[in-house]
Amino acid sequence: MRSDERGSLSVWAAVSLVGFIVLVGMGVDLAGHAGAEQRARAVAAEAARTGAQRVVMGSEGRLVPDGRRAVEAAEAYASAAGYAATARLASDVMQVDARGVHPTLFLGIIGIDELRVSGSATARSITVVDGAEG
Repeated sequence: MRSDERGSLSVWAAVSLVGFIVLVGMGVDLAGHAGAEQRARAVAAEAARTGAQRVVMGSEGRLVPDGRRAVEAAEAYASAAGYAATARLASDVMQVDARGVHPTLFLGIIGIDELRVSGSATARSITVVDGAEG
């Protein structure tokens, strides 16, 4: 090895190590993001079910979703789980869109401190009498 090449391997290793850490960090953070997206969908689904279960006796003598209270219940559920949510009730179907953020562990090295997550779900309110929908 020539004397002017001493230490060149150390520089290469140091630069490569930083790149390797960033790549592994991206893998860790993106896997965490995928899990957070799945959680957002689960929270949206549970919030939709919570809202759809807020019922009152309708004019036809059957249970129907309680409009404003159903929406409030769905949004409160998502909020308690740490997500912002928008809930809508159309007839007997509750739709919830949940939004949140996933803090990163390694991507902060390159200036990305959080990743946005979202999930949507619907739930239908039905009445079952003697095993039959009615």
